[in-house]
Amino acid sequence: MSRAGYPDMQIIVGEVGWPTDGEENANIQNAKRFNQGLLRHAISGNGTPLRKGVIDIYLFSLIDENAKSVAPGSFERHWGIFEYDGKPKYELDLSGLQQDKGLVPVEDVKYLPKRWCVLNPHARDLEDLADNIDYACSISDCTVLGYGSSCNHLSLKGNASYAFNMYYQVHDQQSWDCDFSGLAVVTDEDPSDENCPFPVMIAYGSSLLRHGGVSDTLVKIVGGYMLVVFLLYLSIGDLHVH
Repeated sequence: MSRAGYPDMQIIVGEVGWPTDGEENANIQNAKRFNQGLLRHAISGNGTPLRKGVIDIYLFSLIDENAKSVAPGSFERHWGIFEYDGKPKYELDLSGLQQDKGLVPVEDVKYLPKRWCVLNPHARDLEDLADNIDYACSISDCTVLGYGSSCNHLSLKGNASYAFNMYYQVHDQQSWDCDFSGLAVVTDEDPSDENCPFPVMIAYGSSLLRHGGVSDTLVKIVGGYMLVVFLLYLSIGDLHVH
């Protein structure tokens, strides 16, 4: 910029963050370490060797995008600092001042009943299982099943259950959406394990295209996020004053 004749032009980082799933190095530990270090440095005033001062950044992103293209990689759907239901994925002090001002979850989120769609343990003819898994994943999000991802340790039957359940939840737990040629069955026993949760969708409706209720939850998340950003700017202002 200086060589182009604009030595004093303000630089804004339009998008920066770290994904939490979908790839071997995309996990909560790395995301927390990167984002917290980034925020501390951004407001420290150290800037870059050429330009000192507070760095303006846009942290990417607020929530995961479960319909985003995965052409660059499965991690593309997992950049959020919040889960789909407004729960923080990890502790993050947005002020960057180590004041223990962590992220706050959305309140009063209503969920669908605690039901899951899983592979029928009594199913014997599994010839069409792979095709049914592919179909379920093509209309939902199975990126956590990939290599290096959080649910990559599941068996073939576990993969089938995860795929069937994601399809079932995306379609608001309609009974006819848990069949898959007789290979699936609804259960009230949570099939999750310590590292791979099987989600239950929010009751407002899981499809962003078909239901307006999800936007209410997003508004709550964005509202809380904007409040934190406002407080962050106040903190930065105090740093400049002092």
